[in-house]
Amino acid sequence: MKLLTNIYQVGGPSLTHFFDATVTLLKGKDGWFLIDCGTPEGYEQVKENIRKAGVEPSQIKFILGTHGHYDHVGAAHLWKEEFGCRLFLHALDREQVEAGDSVKTSAALLYGTQSVPCLVDGLIAEGDAWEGEGFTVEALYTPGHTMGSVSFEVTAGDYRLLIAGDAVWGGFSEKIGSSEEAWRETLDKITSRHYDFYTFGHVNPQLIADADERLKEAKMAFGNYYNPWFKTFFETYRY
Repeated sequence: MKLLTNIYQVGGPSLTHFFDATVTLLKGKDGWFLIDCGTPEGYEQVKENIRKAGVEPSQIKFILGTHGHYDHVGAAHLWKEEFGCRLFLHALDREQVEAGDSVKTSAALLYGTQSVPCLVDGLIAEGDAWEGEGFTVEALYTPGHTMGSVSFEVTAGDYRLLIAGDAVWGGFSEKIGSSEEAWRETLDKITSRHYDFYTFGHVNPQLIADADERLKEAKMAFGNYYNPWFKTFFETYRY
């Protein structure tokens, strides 16, 4: 689904496998790239959705990971193997991905599977920027859900979009590297800025308007982060 000019959501709820977090396709000055890439379970459908957007998956140059969890970058090794894509993460989530730590990546904890070790090709730090066709993307360090979590600010003309990953409405568990102190500071940081729209890690394809007020309410509702959606995704629940 097209979100803005040269920006599409190609994975996540209602689009691909229900394990998948939001996957965003963007046209950079030097080629197409992804923000997050979903899980192996959704890999084929993500590729098909990219084709529906008029882009060949072989045109994807690199992946920017919001953090090192299975639902966000679990398929990165497949993108590397098939297309030679490079994976970029924050330094503090690098080790768990490269080691295939299936607890820290949440693969075993939430999805009943195992992470495949995946080499991280480069690191993301606050202020890193990428030029797109009609927009710019800048990394914002947003720890809390994990200590290596980043979000991305997209400036397109007069509009500012926050791609928040799990910095907003993510789940809290020390087993996956969460820190309440860091997360509260992150929410203070996010709500001190202005955004026209935002999207986050587990949402249907859409841009959410009235972003400033909605983000303030997400900060106010921090208690929900301790148990918003943390149940095993590989089992079926009646209620």
